Amino acid sequence: MKLSVKKLLGLILASSMTFSLLTGCGSKESTDIVTDKDAVITQAPVEETETETTPEPTQEPAKDLGGMEITIGNWWEQDPPAPPATQQEEDTLAYRNEIMKKHNFNIKTVNLGTWGEYQEIMVTSTMSGDPAADIFIMDTQFVSAPLSQGLLYPLNTLENFDFTDEKWNQQVLEMMKLGDDTYGMATGRMEPRLGVFWNKRLFEEAGIDPELPYDLQASGEWTWEAFEEMAEQLTRDINNDGTPDVYGTASFSVEFFKGAVFSNNAKFIGKDDSGKFYNATNEANFIEAVQWARSFFDNGTHMPEPEGANWDWFIAAFKEGKVAMQAAEQYKVGTWADMQDDWGFVIFPKGPKGEMMTVFNENIVVMPVSLEKEDAENIAFAYNLFTETTPGYEDVDWRTNYYASFRDGRAVDETLPLFYDPKHGTLDLIRLIDGIDHGDLFFDVAAGAVTPAEGIEALQQKWQSFIDGANGVETE
Repeated sequence: MKLSVKKLLGLILASSMTFSLLTGCGSKESTDIVTDKDAVITQAPVEETETETTPEPTQEPAKDLGGMEITIGNWWEQDPPAPPATQQEEDTLAYRNEIMKKHNFNIKTVNLGTWGEYQEIMVTSTMSGDPAADIFIMDTQFVSAPLSQGLLYPLNTLENFDFTDEKWNQQVLEMMKLGDDTYGMATGRMEPRLGVFWNKRLFEEAGIDPELPYDLQASGEWTWEAFEEMAEQLTRDINNDGTPDVYGTASFSVEFFKGAVFSNNAKFIGKDDSGKFYNATNEANFIEAVQWARSFFDNGTHMPEPEGANWDWFIAAFKEGKVAMQAAEQYKVGTWADMQDDWGFVIFPKGPKGEMMTVFNENIVVMPVSLEKEDAENIAFAYNLFTETTPGYEDVDWRTNYYASFRDGRAVDETLPLFYDPKHGTLDLIRLIDGIDHGDLFFDVAAGAVTPAEGIEALQQKWQSFIDGANGVETE
């Protein structure tokens, strides 16, 4: 069968296109395929490339402290240390072991001596150039002597401390700031301190709602006047022999007078704008507070000290239900743990010039000035890690461990949070002045040996040399 010329040309053209396409597929160069005089199809070149891989990020090596041994000193550490008692303590120990292994250092906490020996050990060892510890935990009243003698390291000069971090206690940092430098620190919340305990059974028997102190605290009506009215109603002569069988209050004079002072917007020692300490006992609010506290001890609602009693007689008086209220620090919950009657706990009531107020006393963490700069930086690096919140416990409510110590939830849910409101909690600077004490005034005034005015006047000259010493002023 013969093909027409037209069909023959079509077959030839189709064969040419097929051959050209096959040729183009095997070429590394671009190929123009002509189908007719008006159309050109261009195939992009196919490039042979190597497979690209993303490089792994370079891990910065962990800081290596070269096996450094770091000692934290205190006066209560057990030897050997007590094993973890809770899951959190166990996890904290594991975390600290992990960071010590990672950064090649070791921290240990040691007992340097008794509470009475501790300050001297810190001072003498640092002055000799061989401090007994790299980090010292100090009772506030231990700080004044080494501070005035220039024995404390200026912590703000260390790059490995960031005191803007929320874990650092800002009140302590402010208290330990002299001039441009900061010489002491603390982490976390301060331990709850001064407040008022009351016996709920005795309130009920006196016809007072046992929840009333909580209600007055919540409404902001917990005042000296309300406290006095309660004490009067709670003081009862049950057997009608002319002597009260139950008194409204009994407190350690130092605690009660201290509560009166700070709840009336007063203080023992102040600090001026230049960071210098001054005696504030002759200010009007202070005088008013001491006069009120003295009059309260005389109004018949405060139990008189039994003849021949020990100094702490008031503790047993409250525990045994002989008094209804007591101004005391929060740690007394341990003393009341086996108390038969239920009890509550509120902040100290407010005076006419002040606010409901608690007074904190916090241990201060310091470092000796004799440390070399490089060693001090390494210690700061390690201690900063050592005091971090244990991973996994960042959101644990700080109140959790307190519930087991109190008889009701309102003390934990209402009173303790109030303590940490800056409006209702303060630090007492008197402990930073070596040589002076609350008892210099309160023991004699509370006992009626001197009037409040006489006691305050006697303090002015007596305290000034100690204040000058704390300020670094040389006296003859």
